[in-house]
Amino acid sequence: MHTLGIDIGGTFTDFTLVDQRSGDVTVDKEPTTPANPAEGALTGASRILDENGVSFDDIDSVIHGTTLVSNTLIEGTGATTGLLTTAGIRDTLQLRRGSRYDMFDWEMEYPDPLVPRQRRLELNERLDDDGEVVEPLDREEVRERVGTLVEDHDIDSIAVSLLHSYESDVHERAVAEVIDDEYPDLNVSLSADVVPVIREYERTSTTVINAYVAPVVADYLSYLQSELQSEGFAGEVYMMTSSGGVVDVRTAKAEPVRLVESGPAAGVLASRIFGEKHGNDDVFSFDMGGTTAKGSIVEDGDIRMKYAADVARVHRFKEGSGYDLISPLIDLTEIGAGGGSIASVNDVGLVEVGPESAGSDPGPICYNQGGEEPTVTDASLLLGYLNPENFYGGRMDLAAEKTETVFAEELADPLEVSVTEAAWRVFEVVNENMATAFRRYAASRGIDTRGLSMTALGGAGPSHAFRVARKLGIDEVVCPYGAGVGSSIGLTEAPRMYEANSTSQAVLASLTAEDFRQQFESLREEAASVLERAGIDPDATEASLSLDMRHVDQGHEIKVPLEDCDIGDVTPDVALEAFERTYRETFNRETLEFPVEVLTYRLELREEAGTGETAQLTAPEGGSAEPDSRDVYFGPDYGTVATDVYHWDGLDAGRTVDGPVVVEADQTTVVADPDSTLTVADDYDITIEL
Repeated sequence: MHTLGIDIGGTFTDFTLVDQRSGDVTVDKEPTTPANPAEGALTGASRILDENGVSFDDIDSVIHGTTLVSNTLIEGTGATTGLLTTAGIRDTLQLRRGSRYDMFDWEMEYPDPLVPRQRRLELNERLDDDGEVVEPLDREEVRERVGTLVEDHDIDSIAVSLLHSYESDVHERAVAEVIDDEYPDLNVSLSADVVPVIREYERTSTTVINAYVAPVVADYLSYLQSELQSEGFAGEVYMMTSSGGVVDVRTAKAEPVRLVESGPAAGVLASRIFGEKHGNDDVFSFDMGGTTAKGSIVEDGDIRMKYAADVARVHRFKEGSGYDLISPLIDLTEIGAGGGSIASVNDVGLVEVGPESAGSDPGPICYNQGGEEPTVTDASLLLGYLNPENFYGGRMDLAAEKTETVFAEELADPLEVSVTEAAWRVFEVVNENMATAFRRYAASRGIDTRGLSMTALGGAGPSHAFRVARKLGIDEVVCPYGAGVGSSIGLTEAPRMYEANSTSQAVLASLTAEDFRQQFESLREEAASVLERAGIDPDATEASLSLDMRHVDQGHEIKVPLEDCDIGDVTPDVALEAFERTYRETFNRETLEFPVEVLTYRLELREEAGTGETAQLTAPEGGSAEPDSRDVYFGPDYGTVATDVYHWDGLDAGRTVDGPVVVEADQTTVVADPDSTLTVADDYDITIEL
């Protein structure tokens, strides 16, 4: 049997096919079809299967990563959504936190709420912060409010976020019962299901996001499953989550907010795997595709996690300018910088690149599919990094003359420079944009990028890595064999995993070991039920426990891992010791002489290590083929240099080549400048020493 990984990006869709019996791995790409991403995914899936003599009924699992959720939020194409909330807090979405994400911008903007005020209706009910009923719920009032939203506002989906529902879901469950009685086909997202944690604004915002994207995700996944089944596929479809694990389709439809960083998370997972292969525990993951670039850091072999983010930002570099959500996510930064990013000259005569992208339709000028605006890929072609006759495995002849003509008209002439210099400026600007974003990301987490090893993934990553790495002070870049489809490789490595969490606020001194046991046992049952649907025996799982804790009256809590603890091992003393250790590591100081409290309990359940498939690309036999040569421009310090050009499969394992050198593959191109050295490992991964 086989496993198929499918990662849909903004420009290309990547595929990894794993033969579970032989361990052979095959990779491929297909242009993304923006109008219906599933079409490109199905076209590419059919081709990679046909070329390898595999049929759809030989596939037992499809593991899928997608940018559908984030794109829906960015483009504003979600469902018409309503909100039911407690009387008095109707405007939570509008008021947000009341803080400013930029203290010096007096005209700063926020995205419009996903649910406008006329579709946010109140219910005269209330629970206190212990979950006790203060004012009972009136079911007739619920029926009337829902009727107004459906009949007068024609909603397709409804979010329910009532005050203190993280302590008791009794009122939200009653609301759901009324909705099911009256409108059984209406999509419903309860905050008690989606994000049962403290903080009213973030909980409401997350629930609304879930409700807004759920019908879109449900329709997409139903269509994808139906089309796969019509081709003979009888296995299971699993979805990559933002936390680096996979879940079944039912869970993905119910909680699509967990998919917001679905594709990018797979790339970070792949970077950790490739880092381990090369003995690197501290890795900077650089993943650049056709539309976006992603950066993340692996420390001591551990992927950094976070539990709050904002998406669809008004300003790409300004945290807090988007829609806030609470969900377990791999900690990464993502900017609009990719091969398709559009370049222009601004009003003061400087080159700007992105975040707008030509995508796959019409694509860069050189694709010759109707694109008329200069892009980063066009610049790479003009600099000599790309082969116009062997791009995308020879499936696409690049239109070099047309590209040069447009670059001259749109960039070179206004800048009064040569076409080559204009292309270099575009290349350098996008590299500096990425390096700036990555520096900010690393600095905000107290990390010095110098001394890290970079793993370069994505169709564009290996051709830009040498410049981005130099700007970050990184002197080693690993370009894995198959780097151009790194995210889809990461998909096939992702464990089936689910994190359950709930808030129950209490002073630590008032808790007992039994209190901890009850909380974590309940979370384990929830997570186990999800993994059972994904085909995992709950007895073959591993649990990781953590608590969100703080001193009483502190504004924010910290995540406290309970390392090597089983559920029955957690006591107040164990929790306090873990809090003190984490507090020291986080703030470089001892805890205060002040009471400590627990807010949120977290349990991550995953399949046992070693039970998932391991993707190992089959290395070529090599061949010591003689290199071609072409002129390549490496900036004003080097000028145009006659450069050896190899095909990746034609390099000998163990070979070392002094730069400059270009290495071409069907899915990507590796570029190393004159001051670097390139080495080919036994598994055909390439390391560039800068």
